[in-house]
Amino acid sequence: MKDKKSLGFFGRIILWINYALCLALLLSYLAPYLDPRKAWLIAFFGLAYPPLLLFNVIALVYWLLRRRLYFLLSVITILIGYKVLLNNVGFRLPTIISASTDSGMLRIMTYNAHDFKRYGSNNDISTKHEILELIKQNNPDIIGIQEFYTRKRGQYDMIDSIKKIMNSEFYYFEPFDVNYDQASGMAIFSRYPIFNFGLVSLSGKMTGNQCLFVDIQKNDKKIRLYSMHLQSIKFEPEDYKYLGEVSKKGKTNMTATKRLGSKLKIAFLKRAEQVYTVKAHAKECPYPYIYSGDFNDTPASFAVNQMEVGMKNTFREKGSGMGRTYNGDFPNYQIDYIMVSPQFKVLGYDIIKKKLSDHYPVTAVVALK
Repeated sequence: MKDKKSLGFFGRIILWINYALCLALLLSYLAPYLDPRKAWLIAFFGLAYPPLLLFNVIALVYWLLRRRLYFLLSVITILIGYKVLLNNVGFRLPTIISASTDSGMLRIMTYNAHDFKRYGSNNDISTKHEILELIKQNNPDIIGIQEFYTRKRGQYDMIDSIKKIMNSEFYYFEPFDVNYDQASGMAIFSRYPIFNFGLVSLSGKMTGNQCLFVDIQKNDKKIRLYSMHLQSIKFEPEDYKYLGEVSKKGKTNMTATKRLGSKLKIAFLKRAEQVYTVKAHAKECPYPYIYSGDFNDTPASFAVNQMEVGMKNTFREKGSGMGRTYNGDFPNYQIDYIMVSPQFKVLGYDIIKKKLSDHYPVTAVVALK
């Protein structure tokens, strides 16, 4: 390796930046394993994993172009975290399978539908129809919907609409915000009989961060599906406005940064508790089970890593590309998941890249072994 002095002033600056990027990336590898209730600062490095990975790749390319062995700094650092890398990036072509309802396969869908309207918009009939058409086209056997909105009658009677699409009467709706003719909450719809259902409480009664479960009977097999909405960050319009200013103009404000950091920290801590609540409930389940929903956290997080323990992550098994499922104003990460217990074989996985809600729907095709 050539002497550092031969790099010149600019090259030495880049080298020190590269050192810092490698250190930050190494710290991000700790985030999936350190409980944020004990080491909350590390959780922020896990959240920053995608840009840290990107910057290290840029540094790697820079040194390659300059024909310097310093490119090995980022290569080795990235390879040390290959497990985290594979949870974030699927190095394979898409595997999409059309599941037949009379086969041994089960097509699962999870969708944060944002009350069937585009993000930041009022009720929009065209968006509602597009979401219903999307569900119809993808033909799920069972779908968990977070931020579900319905009315008792009329064109926004979403329970009736989805029952017709599923050609089934089997559903479980848990409302968290109700008035005289409308309600919002979470719902699960199934083509197969639901013989048991319930709520796993994760936060206050009137909040949308909860977990539902249903037990379904498919032929001679019993299966449980959990649909969850883990702790939201609860950003306000002013927070999104500030994020937009930072991303577009590079303008930062210490007060706004502290406000965002505090909200992220609170969410990290609450999700850590919620994961253990769900896992404890599932431990008592006598059937093969499935986790699905909006986890509000990234693959390099403690919450997702702990939820994945003893499970198969369908993105890790069959996912392709970066796996982004969020398309709102916050950086677009993978935060929606489907995980299955070991009795299942994962056959296919897909993120439906249609921007209707602020989340993309996720589907997986699985079969009991």
